[in-house]
Amino acid sequence: SDTAIQPIVVGSNEATMGLSQYLLTRGILVPAIRPPTVPKNTARLRISLSAAHRLDDVKLLIEHLHQAEQALFT
Repeated sequence: SDTAIQPIVVGSNEATMGLSQYLLTRGILVPAIRPPTVPKNTARLRISLSAAHRLDDVKLLIEHLHQAEQALFT
């Protein structure tokens, strides 16, 4: 996406909420968007980027997303 909003489609509500909570415990607020806002089985994270975010902030988010993948989905 070329916009400030970057969706990450996860799928199930449970997995999406788990990922959102995992990030929150690490100080990163990334809300989960679930049905009926989006179609069933397309729950997603809504990453909102702004000019206030530094490159290190984005790198930290990516690092925590990789860690969450290992912790929650393996």
